[in-house]
Amino acid sequence: MIKGSRVLIIKKNQILLVHRIKDNKEYYVLPGGSIEDDETPKEAALREAKEETNLDVEIKELLWKFEEEYNKNYGYYFLVKNFKGNLKLGGPEAEKQSDKNQYILTWMPLSKIAKIKLCPEKLKKLILIKFL
Repeated sequence: MIKGSRVLIIKKNQILLVHRIKDNKEYYVLPGGSIEDDETPKEAALREAKEETNLDVEIKELLWKFEEEYNKNYGYYFLVKNFKGNLKLGGPEAEKQSDKNQYILTWMPLSKIAKIKLCPEKLKKLILIKFL
């Protein structure tokens, strides 16, 4: 089983998401990715946040951990306390960016979470309960 770490970056009632457009499908995910062999879940969250968003983040706490139904990965979800830097897509996502495989960093109002396709689906409910 692959393990991954994801970060919830919230500012002024908005959450930072990655809007994915791939193979004519659209959905949203949190910034994050796979945990490498020599990393803890928290270390992976810090690295992935920097790679994908160019932001230096400070983790507040681990909010959730569960098996993600859409890919059978095991996900760790960390709440970010503080962040700094200029938002910019980077890492492997920037290298793979194309017309048919897009990664768009998006500040989404928390109030709109219920209306979007957020993966994993379970995450939507957890965010709504915790933050709205």
